[in-house]
Amino acid sequence: MGVAQVPSETGKRYVCSQCGAEFIVTKAGSGALVCCGQPMQLKR
Repeated sequence: MGVAQVPSETGKRYVCSQCGAEFIVTKAGSGALVCCGQPMQLKR
């Protein structure tokens, strides 16, 4: 089972549902943001 390749957009905030770590994207790109072995979720 692979990790979804979700493009990251500049200025978007992502959060880890496991540990609560948050990241703000400063340089857009393709690929998945992963933390604690799981894809990070876009924070709304």
